[in-house]
Amino acid sequence: MTWNVSIGLRKARAVSAFSFACAVLVASGSVVGAQSEQSATGLAGAWLVQVTLRNCATNAPLGAFNSIVTFHRGGTLSESTSSAAFAIGQRSPGHGHWASEGSRTFSQRMVSLIAFDTPPNFPGTPGFNPALPVGPGFFAGWATVTQDVQLVDADHATSSGTNDFYRNGETTPYRSGCSTAVATRFE
Repeated sequence: MTWNVSIGLRKARAVSAFSFACAVLVASGSVVGAQSEQSATGLAGAWLVQVTLRNCATNAPLGAFNSIVTFHRGGTLSESTSSAAFAIGQRSPGHGHWASEGSRTFSQRMVSLIAFDTPPNFPGTPGFNPALPVGPGFFAGWATVTQDVQLVDADHATSSGTNDFYRNGETTPYRSGCSTAVATRFE
């Protein structure tokens, strides 16, 4: 008799677990639907981005590089860059969030890790090494990028914003900069 009760309890637990799993899947489907509707404005997806670094005071261009940014449904984003200012393996991919700020306007903010220090390396300066990346040098820590994004049409966007670089253990940036970007949806 005890054995039959034990089997009955196991079946009841299995049915309860199955019912709970179904309820979670149904609820998740509702959330996915809501996230999909949130993305109906058209930003969700992968974008090929050309970033132009700018002098914050004059807006003069300081160089350009390419990135890929994926805006995930639900408001997160991931990014990879080809900026030659970083040594190989020095900068991690970026991770962050985005949000709608109104009709065809969005905000984005991401962070990436800087794994190790590199000294400045500019042509014409003492110690310049043409085998190394040309750049201002970086300290181990992290970098943030904050951009305002404007959809031009369903497949094109522009953005502008700032970037800040932090040393490990510090909350005040040691360097800040400005940038603009143009983006084309990757299909």
